Amino acid sequence: MISGGSKIFRSRREWILVFLLCCVAAVRVFVFSAAFPFFSNIDEDLHFDLITQYSLARVPRSFDRLKEETLNWIVPYASPEFLFSPDQFPQGQFPAPLWKRAWSEIEPEIAATRNAWSAEINFESSQPPLYYALASGWWWMGKQLGITGIQSLYWLRFLNVPLMALVVLLGYLAARAIVPDRVELRLGVPLLLAVIPQSVFCALNNDVLSPVCCGALYLCVLRWLEPAPPVALLGGLTGLAMAAAYLTKLSNVPMIIVAAVALVPRLLQMFRQKPAAGFVALAGILFLGAIPIGIWMAWLALHFGDVTGSAAKIAFLDWTPKPLASWWCHPIFTPRGLWTFWSDLLASFWRGEVEWHHQLLDWPVADGFYVISSLVLLLGAVFGLWWKQSALSAFQREAMTIALLMSAAGIAFLALLSVQFDFGRCINPSREHPYFTSGRLLSGALIPFALVYVYGVSVLFRRISAVLPSIVLGMMVVFVSVSEIKTNWPVFASQHNWYHR
Repeated sequence: MISGGSKIFRSRREWILVFLLCCVAAVRVFVFSAAFPFFSNIDEDLHFDLITQYSLARVPRSFDRLKEETLNWIVPYASPEFLFSPDQFPQGQFPAPLWKRAWSEIEPEIAATRNAWSAEINFESSQPPLYYALASGWWWMGKQLGITGIQSLYWLRFLNVPLMALVVLLGYLAARAIVPDRVELRLGVPLLLAVIPQSVFCALNNDVLSPVCCGALYLCVLRWLEPAPPVALLGGLTGLAMAAAYLTKLSNVPMIIVAAVALVPRLLQMFRQKPAAGFVALAGILFLGAIPIGIWMAWLALHFGDVTGSAAKIAFLDWTPKPLASWWCHPIFTPRGLWTFWSDLLASFWRGEVEWHHQLLDWPVADGFYVISSLVLLLGAVFGLWWKQSALSAFQREAMTIALLMSAAGIAFLALLSVQFDFGRCINPSREHPYFTSGRLLSGALIPFALVYVYGVSVLFRRISAVLPSIVLGMMVVFVSVSEIKTNWPVFASQHNWYHR
């Protein structure tokens, strides 16, 4: 009885700690989201335009100019601080926000600003609908609470607060399911997720929903891998998770493929042992997964010309598919080019791509840590999986391997896109820098990556001392937190942000 009571106490204490980590993640995202003004350079204006359209029950059917409803928000509230520097303005400083000045003073400026913004084409119009439907519902809720003006925009961005807390919780559930007896992994994963400084979570962007959907899918895969036979209902849950991941972001497809392949052996086993249950599980996956995805593909084919909606976007961005023989001339197939791709992508995956005063918000010391530690610890995880197999059960090894493959598949997908196109007049990627290194496109792999990363810490340092991995991870978390503050500190002074409203 004492032992059982002790376990219950430890479990309760652990859940309290996980709850606190969720709160840390939520508060951190709130603080930094409030510090950034609108609209950041990571296409935040385009994503906001889609939210306004979905809030009016209009699903985009073409690449069109920003809507009038969108301009009514962008013109008064957009800050020039992302893409311009102070010396480009009179007296060498940014003008006061339009929404803080008298109408008689700003009327000509409003007209000129509106004219400039109205020419922008929303090339994100073919993006999947799930995030925009969720965000428009959240925005409606804020309006019912009486939130208006600049507060309404920040309320919309603050949707990222509960989403980030949910990412931490899903990370804990995944780690606990795989390694319930290893505290440095069980708590290390949510600890890392609580402080990861990816700035996309401080903006309106559909990438913020990817780690939630792909994390839920990964949890479903773990249930399929467990020794106990899966229930037929799991098929429906897995199908929903696949559909949610796809209907959030097309860049989640590599993670979905890895998950689908991992399910095949278990489905075949179910068909052999319990044919009826296997049929119900497969029907659930197809009905709740394939049908929603198929409907969206049909919509895109009808209105955008192909089932992914990417052909028109590729043409708009001036990308041209290269013949297969030309792929091998890409610099990514050289040591220097491969390192450029890896380092730019991993740095961006950790800290984001936001610019401030037309300069990337980064810290070279932190970028070096992100790039090198990711490489070393992922290799350490591979070593632990394949050269220390006795340390893990078959279930644990398979679960960690799938997490590693989901991370690797996302990276390989961006490498494939890098070599596949001539980027023409596009700025990023470009002919001079032909690499897809937008780390936010890997957001769906955030939880699998955190699992592998923390496992790599355990593999490399546990052989020295059982407590050393926790110490090392704690030091890493402190460094990451300090780097985020140092990198993003300049934005807190902006007169356009929530703190100066």
